[in-house]
Amino acid sequence: MRPATHDLRLAIPVGVAWAVLASASADASWLPGAATAAAPVAVALLLIAARAPERAGSALRLAAVGIGLAGLLLVGASAAAGAALDGCGSLTLVLLGEAPPSEVLVLGCDGVGAMRPAMLLRAPEDVAGAPLAIGATAVGRCDAWLDGARWLLACDALEVGAPAGWAAWASPLRDGLLAASATLPGGGGELLPSLSIGDTRRLSAPLEAAMLETGLSHLTAVSGANCVIVVGAAFQGAAALGAPRWARVAAAGGALAGFTLLVTPEPSVVRAGTMAAIGLLGIATGRRTGAVALLALAVLVVLATQPHLATSPGFALSALATCGLVVHAPPIARALGRWLPMPLAALIAVPTAAQLWCLPVLVVLDAQVSLVAVLANLLAGPAAPVATIAGLVVCLAAPLAPGVAAALAWVAWLPSAWIAGVAEVASDLPAAQAPWPGAPWGALAASAMLAAIVLGHARGRLLRGAAVAAVVGVVASGAAALPALRLGALADWRIAQCDVGQGSATLVREAGAVVLVDVGPEAAPLERCLRTLGVDRVDLLVLTHFDRDHVGGVDAVVGRVGTVVHGPLDDRAAPVVEALAVGGASAMEADRGDAWTLGTIRVEALWPTGRDAPGNDASVAAAVDVPGDGLELVVLGDLGAEAQARLLRAGVPRASVVVAAHHGSADQLPALYRELGASVALVGVGPNDYGHPTDEALRILRDAGAVALRTDERGTIALEVGGEGVRAWSEREPSGDVGGPP
Repeated sequence: MRPATHDLRLAIPVGVAWAVLASASADASWLPGAATAAAPVAVALLLIAARAPERAGSALRLAAVGIGLAGLLLVGASAAAGAALDGCGSLTLVLLGEAPPSEVLVLGCDGVGAMRPAMLLRAPEDVAGAPLAIGATAVGRCDAWLDGARWLLACDALEVGAPAGWAAWASPLRDGLLAASATLPGGGGELLPSLSIGDTRRLSAPLEAAMLETGLSHLTAVSGANCVIVVGAAFQGAAALGAPRWARVAAAGGALAGFTLLVTPEPSVVRAGTMAAIGLLGIATGRRTGAVALLALAVLVVLATQPHLATSPGFALSALATCGLVVHAPPIARALGRWLPMPLAALIAVPTAAQLWCLPVLVVLDAQVSLVAVLANLLAGPAAPVATIAGLVVCLAAPLAPGVAAALAWVAWLPSAWIAGVAEVASDLPAAQAPWPGAPWGALAASAMLAAIVLGHARGRLLRGAAVAAVVGVVASGAAALPALRLGALADWRIAQCDVGQGSATLVREAGAVVLVDVGPEAAPLERCLRTLGVDRVDLLVLTHFDRDHVGGVDAVVGRVGTVVHGPLDDRAAPVVEALAVGGASAMEADRGDAWTLGTIRVEALWPTGRDAPGNDASVAAAVDVPGDGLELVVLGDLGAEAQARLLRAGVPRASVVVAAHHGSADQLPALYRELGASVALVGVGPNDYGHPTDEALRILRDAGAVALRTDERGTIALEVGGEGVRAWSEREPSGDVGGPP
């Protein structure tokens, strides 16, 4: 089924408007100028279209409408970015989540109304009044800064009120589902709350990584499928009771609103909920709209109200997956139906179409492609609706009859455990992941594959388009594998920064001894890096602190570590340290001045002092030195500017290479980097909502004389440091000299 012409007449302009808004949102200073320029550009395109041939004129008119829509969206984005929240002494917020990072709605600045969406990145551990909850109003002192068109908040003091009546009912339901599933064993128990309502609080890092690697992570984020189940159940239930059409629509709308509050307004939920609401409005008025046009209208409404979602990967993946299911799942099923039974062909077509349309975004987030995603979705897909419906029943029953809910939870556990098992087994299959080029080439290759499928479908030659896409995929994956092979073949690298996403993992190797500082957020990326670099065992593991982005990947090195050194212990530390100890590692807490020698490598703890409370500012800052080889590396963990100032007063060595603190956050002390004098700064960073690395941090590094090498741009980075300076190799960039002599 090809999308109707009227569908495309709306979808194409909305796509153009989305692309323009996303491009302009890269820098808030561009928004006013882009908004002003949109109208004259649209008029110029219409004038050119009037004299152009019919086909070109039609394309130009669609582009003009898209630019015009972009102008309206840009006006809203410019107004949101110009709210000047960074000048507010006190902000009034309505919370849309229970723990940072979460969406909030800013209602006031110093008592003056200023309704703006924002993202709360940090809240104080101890808040006055009630705990954080959806629908609660919080007032307090917050740092605010712009990330494109979006305001980010870090609050040092908050006074939280009780949730408003319209939201107070949701928290007991969510907590009831967690309580009812608490005794369920294994991955099924961990996964059930996230399958039902997107609550990932019980989801362990290994299972989350397995879901991501096998293309099943969409099941843990509430999507359009969940909304369809809820809306459809409410609509049909009202119909079964003989309700008229308006009452069915009202029942479905009420169920949709309640479900959105229950699962919290994530980007995918916002898109799916808006699309469902527009569809219900069409039913109520008796006007039916094509699925592609409905999706386009939903995207337009969401971007008009929340322009910052133009650059949200979650929103993009949700919209693209839906488009893939609508446009290409049916023809792929028909093509496969020539050789397979139609039910099986349909089961294969759904994840294939969704994965294909999402690929250009997925490879930007992680430069690899899952080779088992279709198989995993084929096996897990039929169980997902059962787990969702059963989990929702448990959720609704928990406050009223906890015993009944606990019994029903075992029913929901069966499909949930099956999905978890599929993810765990599939992620362990040989060659489950294939390498892929980094941005922008990886995104272009994935887009070329999608274009081949789209053109083949448009010309009635879908199989030929699929063959072209397969060739492009094989060439792209093969090209991506070559740098990794070259990187792994290096015999003389001394320092490596692993590409582990939004996290940090730094290696030092000399004369057979290996030091690893932090292990990143997940095991799989670290395992891949160690395999690429030929590292089998770690003699000394330094865990700077116990945030997940620094210790979540510990399973990759359990049983392979000799000694582990860590900062002050907190309530998250015990499982990590115990797992390493069971694997044979000896553990000790680091204080300033402690030192360890492994062959010719000397590791010295520069921080903490032994008087620091656990947390970022008690991170282990370590200097790693190979005497006589000109190698000095300093790793700063997540120290903030205040702790960096105390470290500077205590004394730091000169260094050739520094691992920038806190993934390049804005909370940096320029004087520390000047004193270190490093010629190269490594930044372990991946896709994130924090704006890391910030322009301010990159400027500080540049002003201190350091060349910043980022893993999100280069992939895994390996350095050779000697008397001639620093030479770098990386997966996505050619090798070369990047720093002068130390």
